[in-house]
Amino acid sequence: MNTVRTILLCTALTALGAGVAVGQTAIGWGNLQWPFEMTDPGCANTGVFGQVWMEGVTDNPGQGVGITAELGFGPIDSTPDGSWEWMPATYNTDAGNNDEYVVWMTSYLPFGEYDYTYRYKYAGDPDWYYAAERGIANFTTPCGPVADEAMSWSALKSLY
Repeated sequence: MNTVRTILLCTALTALGAGVAVGQTAIGWGNLQWPFEMTDPGCANTGVFGQVWMEGVTDNPGQGVGITAELGFGPIDSTPDGSWEWMPATYNTDAGNNDEYVVWMTSYLPFGEYDYTYRYKYAGDPDWYYAAERGIANFTTPCGPVADEAMSWSALKSLY
């Protein structure tokens, strides 16, 4: 396939909601399922859901063995990378051939607005599969534990 066709294919897949597989990953597809906007999610113990598909793994009943899912938060209009903070998601249910994961928001990031999305990894893969969809979260009201700006990420994750 020539370079122009490759660029056009990648552009079309992204427009259709395909995720970004950086490097090498066996994950076939993953997304941020919902919600796409949250204000003070800890006040309502909001669940943030994502779905993942991998041929021969998630299409069987129950949780696909070897799949890791994480929900990440980062600066608005940024690309998920080392500046984002990631927390582990837990398996929720089967959704057709997909596995659905969730993080229940019970705590807060430092007040402000963030982009968020899911990423997925299969055991042994060197790279993550990042969902194309992004949500926007706004943290404004202290409804539960509020992270201090100086709090380490591991201390913040322990609140969950």
